[in-house]
Amino acid sequence: MKPPRASRVALLSAALGAVVSLAVYAADLSPVSDFGAPEPGFGGATQVARVTQAGAGNQLNATQAGHNGLMANQIGVANAAITSQAGNDNWTVLQQNGNVNQYAGYQAGQYNRSTAVQNGSGNDATVMQIGNSMSAQVTQYGNNNEISILQSRSGSGLSVTQTGGARAAVLMK
Repeated sequence: MKPPRASRVALLSAALGAVVSLAVYAADLSPVSDFGAPEPGFGGATQVARVTQAGAGNQLNATQAGHNGLMANQIGVANAAITSQAGNDNWTVLQQNGNVNQYAGYQAGQYNRSTAVQNGSGNDATVMQIGNSMSAQVTQYGNNNEISILQSRSGSGLSVTQTGGARAAVLMK
């Protein structure tokens, strides 16, 4: 039996220094999102954005259309993030600790979850999810990691961990 295409992508990424695991979508935002009180539920005309920044020169540009949530915590110097969400019940959770880390994210549809943790310096993550009920979790430790993720298969999920100088690209259609 021939392995699914996503598995070959995961193996290729792992060979390049990233650990990729494919998972079934989970509604929980993971312990990473526990910056404080539980995430509020959606209902009515709810938009949620919680941003904390400490250090110097950190930037965040966020756009939300629909009923979505964002939690971002940037600690360090010159960390940058740009994120956009369209649809309903999407969540982006971002934690950047260190210097000159970059994150770009886009989610369209509903019930999508994107979680990114960057600890170190010079890390770069791009996550794009178009569809419904998708989950992506990126964890980058160390310096100079790079990941690009594009998911358009509704109901899919993945987790990527990089530990220093890793580069990976994941495409799930």
